[in-house]
Formats: sequence, structure tokens, C-alpha cells
Amino acid sequence: MPMDLKVGLDAKALQRDLSALAENEIPKAAASALNRLATGARMKVVDRMKEVFDRPNAFTLNGFFTRPATGKNLEAWVATRDFARRGTPAITYLGPQIHGGERDMKRFEKALRTVSGGQYVVPGKDCPLDENGNIKRGIIIQILSRLNLMLDPTSNMGDRTARRIAKQLKNARGSHSEFFVGYERGNRRPRGIFKLIGPGKIGEILRFVSQPHYKARLPVEQIVNETIARRQDRVVNEEIIKVFRRRGLR
Repeated sequence: MPMDLKVGLDAKALQRDLSALAENEIPKAAASALNRLATGARMKVVDRMKEVFDRPNAFTLNGFFTRPATGKNLEAWVATRDFARRGTPAITYLGPQIHGGERDMKRFEKALRTVSGGQYVVPGKDCPLDENGNIKRGIIIQILSRLNLMLDPTSNMGDRTARRIAKQLKNARGSHSEFFVGYERGNRRPRGIFKLIGPGKIGEILRFVSQPHYKARLPVEQIVNETIARRQDRVVNEEIIKVFRRRGLR
């Protein structure tokens, strides 16, 4: 669920603080204060993400942006990016971390539904991970290709990326490595994706799990409101000082 948090100022306090300025100086000072507060609040959200998440990537950390105020529109916002040119918007998987609850299926989890029995996926103990602790995209491509489960791998991609993915698919199809679905004894419930990694040695690459449920760990609205309340007086006073300094340079 997208978030749009309006950055507001205490109107009475603002009127009192800015009363020393000329009427034509007030909108610019107020807009600058709002924008500084909005940016500061967004950065506090980013700092909290670094604390509560394990090695969040740049895409996740950039999941929020500020919509700036102007002298003619004294409203600033901290908002989530609800659109991604390629892939899934960060808010799709940040939502459960903000509000709590279940997350939606990722694209490759949907592709695996026919072999996973509709379960979700987490990395197995032998799964190669990238620097952010996520399943390497190349591994996902190899698995989907070997199990003939590929969705359109080039949708929403540029030509260069599409050519690279096509090459990876070709290599995956020609590889002698073998991925297979493992099942629980007795009930034949799918357990995960495994790989023969050596003579008599099998690695657990993906594990199938029930729909994950998350506790709220990123109280964005609280972070934004507390940051603004704590910094408002100082930021507004600094903007007033800037106006007085500009007057002295005229």
C-alpha cells in the first residue's frame, strides 16, 4: 500500500517565528524549512531501514522520496515510490514491514507454483547469495530454465539486459548441473529445489515455506512525525537567519 505523509508545521509557532520577516519573504523561507524537514525525515527512515534490515540494497533504500514544497504550494511530502520501471516497486515488499502482515508472492515464486504447490520461497542452506543476502538472479534463471518454468524473461527489460538474460538462459540449458524438486516422505509435500553438486552430494538451493507473516518493524509515520517535531524550531530559525543574511548582502 503506497504511503503519502504530509510534512506539516505547527501553524501558530510558524506564524510567530516568521512574523519578523516581510510578507514576500515568508513563502520562500517556509518552503525551504518544509523541504529540509521532509528530507531529514526521509533520511531518518533510510537510517532505520539500515538498522532493521539485513544489508538492504540501494533499490530498497531509495523506496521513499520527498515531494518538495514551493513558495506557491507550502506542502511537502515523504512518499513511497509505487512504480518501478523494471521489477517490483519497493513498497510492495516494504508494506508488510511497515504495517505488518503477509507479503505478496514474488514473480519467480509465482513461476514456481506448479512445483511448489503454491508455497513461498526462502534461500536453502546451500543457496548462492549476492552481496545483499538475496538469491542470485542467475540461480533463479537456471532453476526456472532447467524446470521449464520460465515466464517471459525479457519483459520490462532493455535490449542489453534482455540479451544478457538470453545468454544466461542458453548457458543454463546447456549446463550439466541438475536441479530437482524434493518432497517430504509420506505426504509428498514439495520441500524445495535441490541440486546435485557432486558425487553423492546434494545441496538445498531453495526451501518452500508457508506464506511469511511479518511484524511491523519500520514505523514510517512515527519516524517522520517525531523527526519533524524534534527539528522544526531549529530549522525554521535557521531559515530566518538566512533571510536576514541575504538582506545584509543587498
